[in-house]
Amino acid sequence: MAPKTAPKAEAKKAAPKKAPKKEKEEGEEEKTKVPQPDREAFEASLQKIQDAIDKLQKKQASFNAKISERSGGKDEFYAKKAELRAELDELSKKMDELQGKKEEIEKSVSAKRDQGKEMRANVNNMKKSIGFTSEKDIDQRIANIEFQLCTESVPLKQEKALLAEIQQLKKNRPKVAQVQQMEAGLASFDPGMSMKEQKQVINEEMAQYRDAKKKVQEKMGELMDKRKEQLGDLPDIIEQRDAVGKEIAEKIKERNELRDSFRQEERAYNGYLAEQRKVRQEKAAEERA
Repeated sequence: MAPKTAPKAEAKKAAPKKAPKKEKEEGEEEKTKVPQPDREAFEASLQKIQDAIDKLQKKQASFNAKISERSGGKDEFYAKKAELRAELDELSKKMDELQGKKEEIEKSVSAKRDQGKEMRANVNNMKKSIGFTSEKDIDQRIANIEFQLCTESVPLKQEKALLAEIQQLKKNRPKVAQVQQMEAGLASFDPGMSMKEQKQVINEEMAQYRDAKKKVQEKMGELMDKRKEQLGDLPDIIEQRDAVGKEIAEKIKERNELRDSFRQEERAYNGYLAEQRKVRQEKAAEERA
């Protein structure tokens, strides 16, 4: 019976044949293999960028030196400018005050003029309503009417009219004196001539301030022209310096991105090495078992 069991034992011995699986695992390792970062190439690229940054920074320093050289006397310039501006403000303030007084005088003169016109109109209207310029003339007219009534036979209607006229003349008689008083008041009325003299004084004073302001403005113009001549093409230099600054910023950004990329590659490679060590350790443990 023993010979019949021999094939089973041979089958058990033949079971450990698993070499193809190992080859497959090694093939997968080759596919997932992470290449080691090229530090030499990285440092060469990094140095190239740094050289460009250094070159740009030297160019920027040259621009800064020119700017610093032409910016000399800045404090003195701004101090003098502030001084002249303060003088202009003070002169303008005084002129504004005088202008305010002038406008008040003009309003008063205008009011006086209107008042004078009104007084003149009232006198003329009253004269027109009276019809006589003196009390003597009114008395003479009353006497004439009374004489007419005494010496002539007039119709009743005319007599009534003449009597009414006498009554009106007697009413108007006191108005003659009133008109005379109004005319005297009008003759002594000041239509604002004294104020016009004040206005003239103000105009003369304003002219003095205006001339003084013009002189200060001329000094300000001279100061600005001198400063502009000193600065020359400084705005262009500043613009060029700022442009170089932007280039430096771009290069620094490029350098940082290169460093970040290389560090990421290093982390990936170190992770890969760690995984390989783990696989080998597990494999060695299986073989020992």
